[in-house]
Parts: sequence; structure tokens; C-alpha cells
Amino acid sequence: MTKVLKKLEWFYNQAGWIGGALAAVMMVAIVREVVGRYFFSSPTDWSLELNCYLLVGLVYLAAAYTTLVEGHVRIDFLYGRFKGKTKVIVDIVISVVAIAYCVVLVWQAGSMAWHSLVTHACSSEAMMWPLFPSQVLVPIGAFLTILVFISKIYYSLGSLHKGGG
Repeated sequence: MTKVLKKLEWFYNQAGWIGGALAAVMMVAIVREVVGRYFFSSPTDWSLELNCYLLVGLVYLAAAYTTLVEGHVRIDFLYGRFKGKTKVIVDIVISVVAIAYCVVLVWQAGSMAWHSLVTHACSSEAMMWPLFPSQVLVPIGAFLTILVFISKIYYSLGSLHKGGG
């Protein structure tokens, strides 16, 4: 099981790198827009729309990595007071609630992405780009996040079994 989790961790790291690459592409598109608009009076039709779609990919692909490295915000003044087994149990409860949320997200966002694929839905903006590519990143990212939370539960249960926290 540990080998599988290590391979998944490698995959989450790659998703984090992809998210970082999307941020770099967004930055280049924004810089191009600013330079074109203010120095050459030549704005684009595609820059804002592209950045909206890339932001979806950035957020959802990086969510699993951020969860893995515990980069999310917590209520530390409360969470920091827990010690030992209590802290491990709180981590398990948080993971179960997060999994429930992500399952709904996979289900609903997957349904929306599927509908967009089947109906060939396009944006209502100037470029009329297909919606499916950015929409499908939501259930993919949520599913990867579910896997991270399952591995966190696995490690937490192992910690409880060993008698500590």
C-alpha cells in the first residue's frame, strides 16, 4: 500500500507542477495584454477568457498537491490545542468531511462537464471556446484530492494503531 501511495504522491507533485506551468502561461498572457493594450492600443479578445479557463485548471490540479503538503488554511488557534490521539481523530473527521464534499464536487462537476461535451457547449465570450476542457479539470482535481484524503486517513489510522498521534 505504501508503494502505491508513494507513486500517487509523485503524481500529485506533477499535478502541482502543471498548475505552476498554468500560472506561468497566465502571467505571459496578462503581460501580453497589458503591453498590447497600453503601449500599442491593441487589446486581445482572448486573454481574459484564457485566464479564466487556466485559473480553473490551476486551482483544481493544484488542490491535491496543496492538500498533500497541508498548505490549506486551518483554524490553528483551535486545531493547535489538540494533542495525540485527539488530533489524529480530528484529522480523520476533517478528511471524511472533505471526502464527502469532494464526492459531490466530482459528481456534479462531472455531470456538467459531460453535458458540455455531449452538447458541444461553448463560451458566450468573444472566442467561443469549448467549455469541456476546463470543466473536466474540476472533477479530475477533486478526485485526486479525494485520493489524498484517503491516504491521510490511512496514515492517521496507522498512527492510531501504533498507539499515538
